[in-house]
Amino acid sequence: MAEHLYTIAINEHFGKKCGCPVCSLYSMLEKNEIDTITGAAMMEPSVRIETNRQGFCYDHFCQMITNGKRLPVALILQSHLEEIRAHVNSAKPDASEKYLSNLEHSCYVCNRIAEKMESVYSNIVYLWKTDEKFRKLFSEQPRICLPHYRALLAASKELGRKDRLAFCESLGKVTEASLDVLEGDIDWFCRKFDYRYAKEDWKNSKDAIERTVQALTSKLPAKANEDV
Repeated sequence: MAEHLYTIAINEHFGKKCGCPVCSLYSMLEKNEIDTITGAAMMEPSVRIETNRQGFCYDHFCQMITNGKRLPVALILQSHLEEIRAHVNSAKPDASEKYLSNLEHSCYVCNRIAEKMESVYSNIVYLWKTDEKFRKLFSEQPRICLPHYRALLAASKELGRKDRLAFCESLGKVTEASLDVLEGDIDWFCRKFDYRYAKEDWKNSKDAIERTVQALTSKLPAKANEDV
């Protein structure tokens, strides 16, 4: 079992009962990492060595740029470009191709969050096992997105057989209920384009596409610029 560092934050985010609480926890960690990497940590040699080596994915480059601290981002890019230039050599195409291929799938922020999320998943399982109030709160969640549903299923292997079955049953009920809601909303959204339902209320379906994509991927897409 991982060290219990996130139990307060877990209770706080599950207590909101708004969307997927694990997505909310992820967003918190992501914001913390972006704030840190564009703040004082940017000047730490050990951090700079890792950011130079690992680079960043497109999403986290964008978040760093919009964070409002452009000089730290420029300094990070300056030393990262130096690292890249040392590996890009037209005389050694195979080595350059391998290096760039690895770099395309590497991100310092993603890797940092992934490490911390492993503890988050483990701590959720720990709280469910040891805290009756949290167990009830867990069962009252409106949604667990599918990527985090899968991650919690994997984390539940830490439990004994009986507890794991009970945990997965509770988790499954939350997820299945949310999928039922999404199916109904998507179905009604589609029906609204049938002339027979044109005068009916949209109910809760106008953002059904975006909410479904978020449930399937954990990422909320921007709403299309279209009146429905």
